[in-house]
Amino acid sequence: MTLFVSFLLLTLPIISNGLQLFHEKSNSTFRSYENTFMDQVCGRDTNPGKVPFYASIGLDHPNVPYTMCGGVLIADRWILTEAYCIAFIWGPIRVVLGDKWNNKTIGVGHFFIHPDFSLERPMNNIALLLLKEPVQFSRNIQPICLPEHGEDETFHNRYGTVAGRQKLRKEEPTFTNMHITTLPIDRSDDCDKFFKKYIRKNITDSFFCAGYPKRRKNACFPDRGDPFMVKVRKHWVIAGLTLGNDDCKRPHALDIYTRVGFYLDWIKRTIEQNNI
Repeated sequence: MTLFVSFLLLTLPIISNGLQLFHEKSNSTFRSYENTFMDQVCGRDTNPGKVPFYASIGLDHPNVPYTMCGGVLIADRWILTEAYCIAFIWGPIRVVLGDKWNNKTIGVGHFFIHPDFSLERPMNNIALLLLKEPVQFSRNIQPICLPEHGEDETFHNRYGTVAGRQKLRKEEPTFTNMHITTLPIDRSDDCDKFFKKYIRKNITDSFFCAGYPKRRKNACFPDRGDPFMVKVRKHWVIAGLTLGNDDCKRPHALDIYTRVGFYLDWIKRTIEQNNI
């Protein structure tokens, strides 16, 4: 077993080749590698309190050590995050992966914001970052799985996990404790009413809610783009990205997330067209 794990970690950078990772076997031309082997790679179980897929995103400047938004590693050169935060990073972008004791800082070569995104509305709030160099996967740095097409339709009423760096002040450094909360996905009328109340628009299929409609418990993280993940068998799948909740000033029971599954075609096309 030890020999197999060592072999797996040594060969990951070679076989990943910047391509997207799915947790299920598929006929998609999006991946050209052996499905069975790659099933061992993305979204693997981790130690409690560890989220090796998490990406801390910020301005690449020595005087700006804190995270401006979160995201997830989805392949050896690709980060998935929200567009709103990226639009407000005026300068070079850096990504920090790993934990406090074993981490890697990598510059972003290019970023791709969804073409239909607008700062005036929350729709299409999704972006991809292309790293300047490939990531060496390890125990502390791993990619998360994307959902299969239509798979997240089955997630309603299931519990998922939202993770983020808990910070008390904006000036605190990137590596603070990882805060993890388990919440049920809610795509009922409660979500529709909540969305219309706070976003002032009717909800679309590109969003979902998570939380407790009758209780005041939510994720309450300061970072936009924090991942909402669902466990599917032995793999973690990225279901959503935190839309933002005004720095927890609003005591509500639900949070709103950008639904990643809705944008699979755009994610796939962007990576295929821009892999180097």
